[in-house]
Amino acid sequence: MEMEYFRPAGKNTAINIALLGILTALATVATIAIAIPYPVTSGYFNLGDTVVMLGGLLLGPIGGFIVGGVGSAIADMIVAPIYAPITLIVKGLEGMAVGYFSSKTREYVRLSRWDITGVVVGSIIMLLGYLIGEILLWGFGAAFAELIAVNLAQVTAGAIVTLLIGPRIRSYLRGINYMEPETSSESINE
Repeated sequence: MEMEYFRPAGKNTAINIALLGILTALATVATIAIAIPYPVTSGYFNLGDTVVMLGGLLLGPIGGFIVGGVGSAIADMIVAPIYAPITLIVKGLEGMAVGYFSSKTREYVRLSRWDITGVVVGSIIMLLGYLIGEILLWGFGAAFAELIAVNLAQVTAGAIVTLLIGPRIRSYLRGINYMEPETSSESINE
């Protein structure tokens, strides 16, 4: 049986919807709070990837898509509107990938190989998605420069923080009966 994740109808719907709203708003705030501009492409370094990946890890693929796509696109509509459509798709798919793979884990407390796989796949989606989008907007040279100077550091920071704190938050949510308890020995050590 898979872990319980965001479902519009089902057990703990109120908690699911509240967590979805909180994380979507937090993705917007984390993206805007520290926005270091990159003048070549009008892009900017931010901490939003942490919340995008956490959204996927905690809410599964659907919740991850909403947190990543909608939360980050709202921030872009405020800070860099030209990126909003790209962000809706790319960050949505990033959160969805993390959610898809993390939903395969049976382990709540410890970091699993599925968590790591999800974060790595989500990171690749983010890097390639923005590279392609920025090539269309600014050309290969500017897009590749931002990939190296901004996006790589941004997604790496998000991945590290998510892998460090995500399983602990997931364990806490299980403790408040957000998720169905399951027992398994699957972990990073296997």
